[in-house]
Amino acid sequence: MIRGNWSLADEFKKNEKKQITKIQQRQRDNHKLEKLKAIDPIHLYYKIDRLDQTPNKSEKDNSYLNKLKEDWDFIIKHNLHSSKLKPFLENQQKKQQQKLRQQTKLWGQKSIYFNPELNPLGKVPELENLPYKLKDSIENLTVPLKGKQINYSPDPIIKELQIKCPPGQPPRSYKLIQNTSKKNKHNSKSNNTEVLPESETIVVDNSSEENDSPHEEEEEEEEEGGPDFKRYKHS
Repeated sequence: MIRGNWSLADEFKKNEKKQITKIQQRQRDNHKLEKLKAIDPIHLYYKIDRLDQTPNKSEKDNSYLNKLKEDWDFIIKHNLHSSKLKPFLENQQKKQQQKLRQQTKLWGQKSIYFNPELNPLGKVPELENLPYKLKDSIENLTVPLKGKQINYSPDPIIKELQIKCPPGQPPRSYKLIQNTSKKNKHNSKSNNTEVLPESETIVVDNSSEENDSPHEEEEEEEEEGGPDFKRYKHS
């Protein structure tokens, strides 16, 4: 059924516009294809990566970055430079996996975050647990190698003063973790009573005992010399 406002000329113009649009799109694709065939895809990859990591980009930079990403998607879609891109992308993927492994590796004593009590495995601190915010992520860094370490001569004042370490084994660490041990019932009862430290000794004043002893003897004598009350039975 033909509509009342239908026109053959208008329908012909619409079809003609569609054909022109398809031809123009095909021409643009062919022009882009010839252009991207002559481009270095690895150079394009690094250019996108460098612009993507640039902070405070302007609108012009963002539009240029979007254009480069469109070119990259076009190269991947039409499988251009496959012989060159395939080994390169595989190598980049291996580097990313190695970087992730290095970021999560536990270095132990080699880590700069190592602490014998608080962080014995040398884990990287999480940004969420920090009291302040950081813009960049924390790297999993290690201490310098022995060859790069600088050996400083001892202070001569130590020899002059003849400072010596105390006897016994050195302390295992210099920090003490608080509020981590479980409280037992015995500990809770003993906490109610005051306990003197071992270093303190109780000194008994003998003079007070000597002063008190004569009075006690006098009281005993008075008790012995007092009247002797006898009990009598009443008949």
